[in-house]
Amino acid sequence: MLNYSNKTIAFVINSLEGGGAERVICNLLRTMQNNFTANGCKVYLILLDALPEEQQCPNYVEKVTLDANGKLISSYRQLSHWVKMNKPDLLVSFLTRSNLISTLIGNRQNIPSIISERVNTSSHFATARTGFISKFMIRMIYPEATSVVPVSQGVMQDLVDNYSVPKEKCTVMYNAYDQNTLFEKSQAPTNDLPKKPYLIGIGRLVPNKNFSLLIKAFAKSTSSRDLVILGQGPELTGLKTLAKELGIETKVHLLGFRENPYPYLANADYLVSASNAEGFPNGIAEAMCLGKPVVATNCQSGPAEILTGDNNTQTDSFLTAEHGILCKVNDVDALEGAMSAMEGSNVVELYQKKSERRAKDFSYEHMQRCFSDITDKVFLERRK
Repeated sequence: MLNYSNKTIAFVINSLEGGGAERVICNLLRTMQNNFTANGCKVYLILLDALPEEQQCPNYVEKVTLDANGKLISSYRQLSHWVKMNKPDLLVSFLTRSNLISTLIGNRQNIPSIISERVNTSSHFATARTGFISKFMIRMIYPEATSVVPVSQGVMQDLVDNYSVPKEKCTVMYNAYDQNTLFEKSQAPTNDLPKKPYLIGIGRLVPNKNFSLLIKAFAKSTSSRDLVILGQGPELTGLKTLAKELGIETKVHLLGFRENPYPYLANADYLVSASNAEGFPNGIAEAMCLGKPVVATNCQSGPAEILTGDNNTQTDSFLTAEHGILCKVNDVDALEGAMSAMEGSNVVELYQKKSERRAKDFSYEHMQRCFSDITDKVFLERRK
């Protein structure tokens, strides 16, 4: 923290509408509060879009809301004007649009930029209609950032291999979780938990999260448990129809979005993540913080890194790994096999202990040290 004295740092994100990246940036600001204030730092949080806010910005941060309405060019113009007027010493951004314009503005106005990539870029833009444009812009602009902070080894590997980002510019910084807060939230009363033991899936009901695979594998399994799914999204009606067609509608509970999902997670026997792609799966890490065993598809990126310690782990079917059970992506038999393995005698209890141990690697102390090292290095390089 030697180089922070009297600096002005501007954090940039599309909005605080909701989602993992928005929660992480607010958590990071809270985690760094003592470091920033003790060093006389002035900290801003710039929101590109004027949207309803689901996440709470810490009080010591001055929040500025622009009105770019989701548009790249408008975002660039408005943020460029703000930066020219306020002259921050450092730009720190989260999410693709914010990362692109922060890098461009930083280079144009001679301000260092730290960009944080929260998703696997190739997978994230694989099916989007304008995905090829986004990937082209990332390939052209991301390598010009001063520092790149991927959320996992897999995200970093994708950026280095496919988007020409120099590996020496990259530092992996895992998301961090407050286990005490998660536990407190998990104790909140609920009135719609299934009476029978259950497993749980949590996330937006969109194709990439592949809840249809989860329901199909659950239907093939011999599990005596029920299945709870928390989330809202365009696939809700289709998933209800699928459960009915498979004859398991009474065992599948699609409960919709819950602002506080943690009581449902804490009361589950284990979590299943069937995603086709992730950046760093917050749901898996949070489940482990609550001592929940995890079954997850071996998608890029994050699950293998969390459950085995190695992002390059390969799975032909399923693997009873060090910290959880990993299975092949989009393979109903592999997921069913993984779920059946979790049903074995004392397996849930075994992986409860393993989850508790692994959760210690995702602490706020680690995030604080990592981000401090990154910013120290950036400011030190500026002084040379």
